[in-house]
Amino acid sequence: MRDHTVSIDRSVNPTTIEYADNFNVAVPFIDRHITEGRGDKVAIRAAAGAMTYAALARDVNRCGNAFRAMGLAPGDRVLLVVKDCAEFFDAFWGAIKAG
Repeated sequence: MRDHTVSIDRSVNPTTIEYADNFNVAVPFIDRHITEGRGDKVAIRAAAGAMTYAALARDVNRCGNAFRAMGLAPGDRVLLVVKDCAEFFDAFWGAIKAG
């Protein structure tokens, strides 16, 4: 199975879901849009304006790297106290991307 993919088998009851050994949900939700050529498409619309997948991926990576630089390791927990704004997505997905 390729990295960051999911396999769903509906032929059995109950349905089974199998994740790749190397799986980070930020890849199928954000990064794949870049690799599939949709970086310039709108990912988030907010009162402050629209954010493309390319901008979201850049900011998510920046936030994830900042978390890592602060000493966070995969499996650590993060408490996000953020206003209801587009930057929430940077912090949320950045924490996920960091592991």
